[in-house]
Amino acid sequence: MQDVWVYGPSKGSATDLNAALAELGFAPHYLGLGQPVIPTPTDGSTARRPSLAALVAGPDEPLPAELFDRINAAEELEDVGLLLVVDTEHLRSFPTLAGTHELLVRPFSLAELEVRVARVTRDVVDSDDDSTVVRAGPLELNLATYQVKIDGNAVGFTYMEYELLKFLMTHPNRVFAREALLKRVWGYDYYGGTRTVDVHIRRVRAKLGQEQANRVKTVRSVGYLFELSARAA
Repeated sequence: MQDVWVYGPSKGSATDLNAALAELGFAPHYLGLGQPVIPTPTDGSTARRPSLAALVAGPDEPLPAELFDRINAAEELEDVGLLLVVDTEHLRSFPTLAGTHELLVRPFSLAELEVRVARVTRDVVDSDDDSTVVRAGPLELNLATYQVKIDGNAVGFTYMEYELLKFLMTHPNRVFAREALLKRVWGYDYYGGTRTVDVHIRRVRAKLGQEQANRVKTVRSVGYLFELSARAA
């Protein structure tokens, strides 16, 4: 699970973001104004580098400019993407957004947050870093290059086939209804029917080959899940 360090003037200002990040499979960790921007683990070890940093402010709170400056000045966070989550009022009071990789204005949808996070992490990650590769046995999904490999051999996927496989692989062993997949993968503005999901699942399975296709399970009357351990059909 990838860590996200969430900074803000109060825990309440980060409640909606933390809940949404957790639903997307991230592990959010709140850091307040009085805390160092680089947390020290209780066991005295070095803090694990986060996949993303986020700065938030609630609707009745000023955006903490001093905290913003400290985050940008921290050498340990140089290569970590920064997501700024604000209300419309903050845009008028905080005109300079230099140092921010992505901006998210409330109210936001889960689908929009997922796109913003994907964009900011893709822009700043090193494509050779293992944290950008999701593996399930010989199946590898590279989040930075949009490549799929099986036993080291590249397999061609269309954009939506890749997005569907990525979503299932990054949320393993969880069943998602077809309607949920339409919203989470195709987006809330997509008006196609659930048959679209079935068609893409068949295409993904065909390209994965018989052994790896067995990981994409059909749960009768519910939907689909990605199983980490492939089994014989």
